[in-house]
Amino acid sequence: MIENIFFFVRIGLLFFDRFRAKKFASFTSLKKSLKPFPFLTNSSQFYRNHPSRGTRMRKTIIAGNWKMNLSEKEALSLAHSIKEKIPSISKGRISMIFPSTLHLAGVAKILQGTEILVGAQNVYPSGLAAFTGETSPEQLKELGVKVVMIGHSERRQFLGETNSFCNEKIHFLLKNDFIVLYCVGETLIERESGKTFEVISSQIREGLKGIHSHSFSNLVLAYEPVWAIGTGKVATPAQAQEVHSFIRKEIAGLFLGAKEIAESISILYGGSVKPDNIQTLLKEKDLDGGLVGGASQKIDSYAGLF
Repeated sequence: MIENIFFFVRIGLLFFDRFRAKKFASFTSLKKSLKPFPFLTNSSQFYRNHPSRGTRMRKTIIAGNWKMNLSEKEALSLAHSIKEKIPSISKGRISMIFPSTLHLAGVAKILQGTEILVGAQNVYPSGLAAFTGETSPEQLKELGVKVVMIGHSERRQFLGETNSFCNEKIHFLLKNDFIVLYCVGETLIERESGKTFEVISSQIREGLKGIHSHSFSNLVLAYEPVWAIGTGKVATPAQAQEVHSFIRKEIAGLFLGAKEIAESISILYGGSVKPDNIQTLLKEKDLDGGLVGGASQKIDSYAGLF
């Protein structure tokens, strides 16, 4: 009787050992087959090519938005000056340039081979198709464009762009390996009526809806206090920090595990950034650079931002 019991115990242990070995081998094989998200490994082109800001792994970015300004001659001349001057004084800060669509090809050609990123101010979320007056990501890629600005306040205000349309553009661009600079911000009326955080929350939650965690490595945000642009009112560094901190918390709440992503995303400030105020702004914890308008359209003032 006892011998029979020992016999069955030995048989049971033998099967258990074989099952455990097989399961462990399967688990090891599965683990080897899994690849970490690009965000966690910083494997995207954008993050691989540029140094990080301190220990926070965030990039300090100076993005120049030329809007619908400059003649072709002026744009190309400025691009040449930027190529000659900025790389030697950048001090690890990333330079992005957003010319008008008409000047994209010429500027991109001049800055080709440098670490200066050339971006488009707009795009239509489609391949080559019958959309008169628009530009496709495929056409931008042919020019060497790597970044696209989405949701700028002027496009929201004057051209009626919605959060949902911005979301469609962002999805299409990230799918096609572009870096996206997504702009958010509130108007004077919205701020004075106490809706700042409500407006920005909807811009983030609706604009970034459905974005996969691994795609955030190619995403940069910019806060534009529309109420402080051309109104005579001035946003203080503390006011900017308050909103930037809120934006980071909103991103952290998008999905489970997004807190680390939120800490690594660069958030730029877009409220009349100039050489005489940028250093003060960058002292704030959550300000990682500037989205610059007028000061980016002359070489001396743009260089003064570095």
